[in-house]
Amino acid sequence: MDKQSYIVSTKNLSKRFNTKVATEKGWKKTTVAAVSDVTLDIAPGETLGLVGESGCGKTTLGRMLSLFYLPSEGSMIIHGVDVSTLKPKQVKPLRQHVQMIFQDPVSSLNPRHTVESILTEPMKIFSKDSAQVRREKAGNLLEAVGLSAADLSKYPHEFSGGQRQRITIARALVLNPAFIVADEPVSALDVSVQSQILNLMKDIREEFNLTYLFISHDLAVVHHLSDRVAVMYLGRIVEIAARDSLFNDARHPYTHSLLRSVPTVVPNKSKIGRILQGDPPSPIDPPTGCPFHPRCPHAVDICRDTVPALTTVNSAARHEAACHRMDDIKQQSGGPL
Repeated sequence: MDKQSYIVSTKNLSKRFNTKVATEKGWKKTTVAAVSDVTLDIAPGETLGLVGESGCGKTTLGRMLSLFYLPSEGSMIIHGVDVSTLKPKQVKPLRQHVQMIFQDPVSSLNPRHTVESILTEPMKIFSKDSAQVRREKAGNLLEAVGLSAADLSKYPHEFSGGQRQRITIARALVLNPAFIVADEPVSALDVSVQSQILNLMKDIREEFNLTYLFISHDLAVVHHLSDRVAVMYLGRIVEIAARDSLFNDARHPYTHSLLRSVPTVVPNKSKIGRILQGDPPSPIDPPTGCPFHPRCPHAVDICRDTVPALTTVNSAARHEAACHRMDDIKQQSGGPL
């Protein structure tokens, strides 16, 4: 597929932030690489799951792809336009094609505005529709997400958490976007409500011809919704593959550690003692070489000196992993770790 045919296509995408750190002599200016050298493509109609520990850069990458942040380096093609070549003012017309669903539906909805105001405000900015047309569209979208057009006059506090998240989903749809970034959209909800929202997201993906980047800590949720999965560690993609290929034949030690950490109703004794220990390194002072090597039981000298590149594991499954020892580990174990 041609790069321009993808909804999202990035190459060597990086984002750095200026910050200050405390030293013996006072505060020192430095930069933090929140996202480093990310290359990925998302096809129309596809859902790419993005997983990793807190602080690994998932939200920063999501905010870049939803046009909140412009890249520090690399290229980022969104809806056929290379955003990395644009000035901030030139990005505005693209925003109608990319929307975001936030983690917390309470803080993402203005408590002083009615649902009608929340849903019609984006239409006032990007369309010339009359107030009546905007109201009708808002009502139709509420019904599409399982609410009622009669709810337009209500305020966010009059709804439950799951209903508020349905409103945020409706708001993400008002401009007919091609691409939606969903950042932990069900983590703040009860388990019983999570499944309803996930099924809703699957339904509207088909109905509205949407493409998703779905960010989550929950691998079970990612498995339910995603077509492909990318694993992120300390700002880098360390493995990416079709969902079943990654879950059944993961090649990166970090991916294995995430899979082993998934809780089950009946504990699996084979997991005991093999769950990843410790915390990720600070992005302010990242390790040399492979960012995972300080926590990896398979690390050797090359891991400490050289950053591994994403290497094809299975071309049919678009499976790539960034590990110097993935073939050795596979042979030693005779299968998944």
